[in-house]
Amino acid sequence: MVEGKQWPERRWDLWASAVALNMAAGCAMYDYSAFSPAIKETFGLTLRETDLVFNFSWFFYSITCYGYSICNQRLGPKRAPRLGCCAMLACNVLIVYNLLHPILPGSGGAALMTLLMGLAWAGQGTSLGACYQRVMQVFPQTAGVSIGVLKASLGTGGAVAPALFFGLWGSRPPGNFLGMQLFPAFTSLSLGATIIAFTFCVGAEPGYSRTEKRRIHSTALAIIFTTAAATASSLCPVGAMSTALLVLTLVLLLALFLSIACAGDEMSTLQGSSETSDSSDDMHITVQQACQTIEFWMYISVYCISAGSGQLILTNLAQIATVIGFPHQCQALLCCFSTCNMLGRLLFGAICDMLQRRRASRTLLFVLTNFLAAIGQMLFFAAATSQSVLLLFAGALVVGLAFGGTFPTLVNVCAARWGRSTLSANWTFMDAVGNGFASLLFGCFLGSFSYDRNSDSSQHCYGSHCFALPHLVMAVTCTIGILLSAMIVKRHPKSKEIRRSLSTLSRRSAALASFDISSDAT
Repeated sequence: MVEGKQWPERRWDLWASAVALNMAAGCAMYDYSAFSPAIKETFGLTLRETDLVFNFSWFFYSITCYGYSICNQRLGPKRAPRLGCCAMLACNVLIVYNLLHPILPGSGGAALMTLLMGLAWAGQGTSLGACYQRVMQVFPQTAGVSIGVLKASLGTGGAVAPALFFGLWGSRPPGNFLGMQLFPAFTSLSLGATIIAFTFCVGAEPGYSRTEKRRIHSTALAIIFTTAAATASSLCPVGAMSTALLVLTLVLLLALFLSIACAGDEMSTLQGSSETSDSSDDMHITVQQACQTIEFWMYISVYCISAGSGQLILTNLAQIATVIGFPHQCQALLCCFSTCNMLGRLLFGAICDMLQRRRASRTLLFVLTNFLAAIGQMLFFAAATSQSVLLLFAGALVVGLAFGGTFPTLVNVCAARWGRSTLSANWTFMDAVGNGFASLLFGCFLGSFSYDRNSDSSQHCYGSHCFALPHLVMAVTCTIGILLSAMIVKRHPKSKEIRRSLSTLSRRSAALASFDISSDAT
């Protein structure tokens, strides 16, 4: 038992700061729709061009990822997030200024917004990588479910931030133009505060307590109820009901963080415990070494495909429903997709822990996410051809579950394959490259290609042919993802040399980038 912990050393303060950081990061990265109308009006863009600003920001975020992965690796979990926080705040100052007083007009201003948003996300990416690394190190026995809860809290932040900001303002988009322009300032300041709080807690010591799993499950329930209250507040017209739901959201948030902060920090030692031992604790494979391996890029490809299915739906959901005659169902479809996205993150995080205890391959979860994604895309294809609203909702539920399950799976697999001590750099690189290319290739180009090709003279498309082909192509691509995942599991069994450098194809530098481990959980 460890007694008398100071604030920066307590595990539950680390947990509270990690949950808060992920909530703030969710509102900073995923609430683009809350201020995208301001970008559209300020720079005179079309709806498609406004979406491209978001998608190309993801792409720019991905191509800068190697640099801030190295930053995470060399500066550590305290200095790297603080440096990233400074970069994020500086970029958001320029974003808000560019919205209030455009530095460049038209498409030039939109291109500048793309650059600034990508750099801001890169800055916050350093803090998320450090956060997941420290949580997995400090909570080793419940690492999977902990990551699942943190990933789910990203969605909570995405629901809470606009409800809180515009609810307190008393006016919502699109009528509140000034509020939309100032919204990035609110999200960036919230994120900056949580990043600084997190860096004061990174010194927490690893351990385990008998109540640990129960407390983490309680956090999961709290974020589910908080998300539901915030979403209901946003859906209700501004008035007494929305205000009451907003107050309920704030009460739930306060209760959540007070209960975590007041939790005792009694721990049992983990030394010599075979139940919690993990070969990833002993590995230290840097991002430079990992990038030289075929396996690393196979995982990125699998992740890109699995995330791409969700990006296709998330980016085009309103148009998918509208073209087959269900425009009034857009909000309900988005709520269903988001709810299953959150449940997928929680469920797959818990399954990761179960597979680790049974010494089973966690890469099998990528087989499952791609399988669910393929089924969901076929449901969307059937909905488009038959114009069935029930199939539309079924597709949103299945794809949302698969999309959510992808994210905690990547974190856990990355830690198992390349080590927890280098998780921050390796996960940051894999997530940025995979998500960035998924957003651009599947969310943007695949969806817009068929729509634009079949649109009329007014640039509108109606009918099953608008999105039927993209759904079919995405389903086939997910099948390729299933085969790649199965290949990784099959070709990389226990006690085998599993990492071969790309350079070994030309029989050069084989000894430098070949790693022989006996990992029991991929």
